[in-house]
Amino acid sequence: MGNSGIINLYSVLYMTFFTLCSGFVLISSASAPVNRLELFSLGESLVYQWKSTVLLNEIDQSSKNVGFAVAGKVTVDSVWAKGDLKLLKVEWDNPKLHVTSKETPETDKFVSRSSNLDKLSNKPFLVLWNNGQINKVYFPKDEPLSLKNLKKGIAGQFQLSPSSEESTQVDPSGHCSVTYSSNTPNKILKTIQNCSLPNHNNQRHTNFLLGTTTKSIRTTDYTVDDPGKKLNSIIVKEFHTVVINAKEDFGSTVNSEIVCTLEETKQVKTLSSKNVEEAVNELSVSDNILFLEDDLYIKDDDSVQETVKKFHKEVDIQRENLSNKHLGTAKSSKAFLQLLQVAKVSTLEDIGKTLNSKKNKNILSQLYDVLGYTQTENSHKAVLKKLHLDNEEHGDFIERYLWALSFSNNPNVDIVKDLLNKYNKYTNIPDKIKNTLILSLASMARTLASSKLNDYETLKVLKSVEETIVNGLEYAKDEDRFVFLNALKNLQSPSTIPTLTKYLKKGTLKEETLAWRAIKSFPREFWPEDLLKQAKQTLFQLDKRHDTSSRTLAADVILETDQNEATLEELLHFVAGNETNYEIKQYVFQSINMLSEKDVWFNNKVQNIIRRKKVLNNYSSLSPRGLSTALARDMFKGVSANGSLVSVQEIKSGIVKRGVVNVILEKDNVPKELFTLGIFSGGLNSFMSSEDGDEQDPNESATAGMELTVLGTQIRPFVFFDGQGELMGHVWSGTASDMTPAFQALILWQDHEDRITLSNGFVAVANFKGAVSFDLSGKISISLWNRNAQSIIEKSIGLVNRGEIGISTSFVKSKVEFEASVEPKLSLEIDADFSSNVKLCMRLSQPHSLLSYFTSKLESIPNTKHQIKFSRTRKREIPGVTYALNRKNSEMCNAIF
Repeated sequence: MGNSGIINLYSVLYMTFFTLCSGFVLISSASAPVNRLELFSLGESLVYQWKSTVLLNEIDQSSKNVGFAVAGKVTVDSVWAKGDLKLLKVEWDNPKLHVTSKETPETDKFVSRSSNLDKLSNKPFLVLWNNGQINKVYFPKDEPLSLKNLKKGIAGQFQLSPSSEESTQVDPSGHCSVTYSSNTPNKILKTIQNCSLPNHNNQRHTNFLLGTTTKSIRTTDYTVDDPGKKLNSIIVKEFHTVVINAKEDFGSTVNSEIVCTLEETKQVKTLSSKNVEEAVNELSVSDNILFLEDDLYIKDDDSVQETVKKFHKEVDIQRENLSNKHLGTAKSSKAFLQLLQVAKVSTLEDIGKTLNSKKNKNILSQLYDVLGYTQTENSHKAVLKKLHLDNEEHGDFIERYLWALSFSNNPNVDIVKDLLNKYNKYTNIPDKIKNTLILSLASMARTLASSKLNDYETLKVLKSVEETIVNGLEYAKDEDRFVFLNALKNLQSPSTIPTLTKYLKKGTLKEETLAWRAIKSFPREFWPEDLLKQAKQTLFQLDKRHDTSSRTLAADVILETDQNEATLEELLHFVAGNETNYEIKQYVFQSINMLSEKDVWFNNKVQNIIRRKKVLNNYSSLSPRGLSTALARDMFKGVSANGSLVSVQEIKSGIVKRGVVNVILEKDNVPKELFTLGIFSGGLNSFMSSEDGDEQDPNESATAGMELTVLGTQIRPFVFFDGQGELMGHVWSGTASDMTPAFQALILWQDHEDRITLSNGFVAVANFKGAVSFDLSGKISISLWNRNAQSIIEKSIGLVNRGEIGISTSFVKSKVEFEASVEPKLSLEIDADFSSNVKLCMRLSQPHSLLSYFTSKLESIPNTKHQIKFSRTRKREIPGVTYALNRKNSEMCNAIF
């Protein structure tokens, strides 16, 4: 086992032992209290051998680490004192970089190498030490920041003020919680937790399931001499993990250690200054160094930057991978992530040049996807210089840009403000663009509210967005209200629930359905207390006639809100009762069955009710007619999270009136809808015989369309046809008989950046990005002569997760990169035969796919030839599957084929 393997094993064993025994140590510390320490006696000079090691790796640590060490001598002179206040002059002599040997990289053996660290101006610095706490540090003017950070790490390890109670401490890693324990007189253990740096905003996902978790363990072992006047040794250990919450085996680790051992004790001249300021000035004069006051916090070193690439040149490289033929594949997802990284630092002129280039004519939609997630001032200005909201010819490109803005996890409040102003001021925006714009503003406002940015400007913009939507709904007429009800669904502001409740009670049939959908999208804790009562009135039609979609949505709410036996018995009696609409009864029955399959406790309650009630305990009572379905099927089961497919089909007169297919990610019983495909239709009764017992609306126009919700954001509905004339035109011309794209997009579904400040002064940057290249296509053929129809809907996804963790300084760079990619597909085939009795067969399948995993580890010394790189690739087959839907569907399929 190599050195890094031993360090890893030791670290894990050490941290596990510490966690298990910390309670015992804290209890035992009461019987062996730490004596008052009198460290750094005036005139004392302490010389320490100091070494810090940093190792980076993947989360499973199954392969070689990459990392480095820095070593040197640290001399601490106590030159001035007044009571507990002491001024320490610290020198770091001859610091040297140690890296993996290029000749024997597989051994993990570190060797000393020349680097820019040798060239940095290295002068003494001062530490104001107050009874174990460091109040201030003083550095020479123009001290390089990377060196200053390392010296703050050295200073921070000398903070030691034992207490029996938890306290707070300003540490190089931030403002931290600190506890001390001791089980022997000369051993002290310091544990540091919950560190946070001021003005240090890590970029995190607003949804836990799609985000990451960083866990940190920091401990320091101090050994003091018997009188408690010298620190004989200091060992600092810290271990950090960053993982994706939905896949905890995808992530990275940082393992850091400092070993500081006392080698020599000497005497040094002291100062007789009256106060600290005089002492600092006296040292500035004697050493010819201008010392400037600083805090102990580690700062980001912006001087260390990668070479900035040109956006237009990177597009030239990625143009082929961005083409339409590669949508739905990992190729375009990787190209998307590469371009996004470059676009964020690109100039207005560079982006504008790219958009205006004729060579990019066929990939403009994908470029607007990229710029929608970039969300810098330059990218937004470049887009609006090219596209005009009031130009209908720009509509498709504008929608792609707005969709990307609305799906983003990190909306730019200035962009929200700008688009809101344009929405309110421009009077000639085409309806399609205007509808997409208000839906996008609502979604961006919801994400901003979830990010908990509480500054005045953000709160003002959020209030303005909500007022615009609510006022728009109030003044709109008829069908113009629909978009604002959908916008309230995207907004999910609790203060709008009373408005939505009003439409449940007094809206038209369509408005009521949209209001139910909007309220159902809210987290359950925001549902009003009387919603259950309203849901029962709607499902059972106790107050008036309701649209069937409102009734099925109300049934969903009842089952999500109240699962006590009385309510379940009421629903089962409804299924067995005299309700004339057998599709509603079938929907409720299928929903109960779906929950019973997932939850044993729920299933036991249902079975107990059936056994107890004779009217229910027979086949005929609980076998309603109808084709409506509700089912859930597992797509995958993982250690961290599970994926499932939920399909709901509300049938009316043999045709899908409301169909929903949800792709759901679930962790710890908390679900997150990633993608929802909805199909709707109406006014098609003339094609089918109606036996479902509901009144038909003779004035209802023949219509059908599709609705998509992506990462919680509903986009503008796609209407296939509106009116009998359009429908027959499609039938006779065979418009959709060839595979036709319905929705294509590049989506950034994961975006995380975390800066981990280490006790030794280095900063590890963890960056995770997840991209989806999405292609939803379909075709349909209808034969009026044979009275049948066939349709296929295919969803192709190129999914790429990319992560990296690295440390970059002017004298050493170390990085671990890892990437997982897969190209799953989902196919839904529907065959309908309406020659006599309606028969509908659905086949849902997922072809086999290949999961690829790539890892790269890089270590280099800037301005030298030293560079070591390790890489490996792993692949795993994911077998295909055809989902069993339900017995009724199987019977229909057997009848057709």
